[in-house]
Amino acid sequence: MTRPCRIHILPGCVFRQSGPAVVGVRVEAGLLKTDVPLIKLDGGKAGTTKSLQLEGETIQQAEKGKEVAVAIPGVIVGRQIKEDDILLSDLTEKEFIKYKQLKRYLKKDEIEVLKEIAELKRKEEPMWGV
Repeated sequence: MTRPCRIHILPGCVFRQSGPAVVGVRVEAGLLKTDVPLIKLDGGKAGTTKSLQLEGETIQQAEKGKEVAVAIPGVIVGRQIKEDDILLSDLTEKEFIKYKQLKRYLKKDEIEVLKEIAELKRKEEPMWGV
């Protein structure tokens, strides 16, 4: 299952604009892993994380507070995503419902991200995740 997370693209930390885009991010909430689909705060798609690096070492996940480099194929910095953007993990409705059932096992910041994702998705489909 995709873990809920919120990341902030750090200004001045665009290492490659495309093919794949490589940007520096701060994990603001939740847990960032590889192969996580991302969405912007306006609901638009923002690619999928391909790899994460911390101080030149490839890592599998980054928890809240970490600053890491993320490779995101299929997007161009300056078009689909920009410096200072906030991105959220893009959960399916099934995953969201499952997390609601397992809420007691989630951290407070992950629950906040779930609420943000639900608000975003419900703008397009009011009964999403209900």
